Amino acid sequence: MGCSLATSLVSEIKKFRRDIDPDFLFIEPSEIVLTHEMRNASSMGLRDIRYESGPFITLVDGPAFDLAWEERGALIKGQVANADLVAVSRSDLIEAAQSRRIASILSGYAERIILMSAIEGSGVNEVLQILDLHQWDIK
Repeated sequence: MGCSLATSLVSEIKKFRRDIDPDFLFIEPSEIVLTHEMRNASSMGLRDIRYESGPFITLVDGPAFDLAWEERGALIKGQVANADLVAVSRSDLIEAAQSRRIASILSGYAERIILMSAIEGSGVNEVLQILDLHQWDIK
């Protein structure tokens, strides 16, 4: 992440904090931004204003994983490394064996990996838990 982009991000975080003061601010970076870059950039504003940063959740598209891994494996490694949670999304669209294989590959770079499907509701509670939003747990 370049300096000007990081500076713009910090400026917007501070503006949201001062003007709106949201309980949560979700940031979806470009697919070329690495997790450690987001962590560094998001903490830059702490010298001027107080807010809590994190957790960092990286989504990996299950059905597109093989091609993405082949074409951008180094980038994906950088995105899942240092993430608090890696969610393999759209897991309802892939076979169980492929899900296990993806999780196995990513486990070398990330500690916490879940399968997630908005259609089936799987993995949603884990995301809510890491965000500390237990009142929304799916029963």
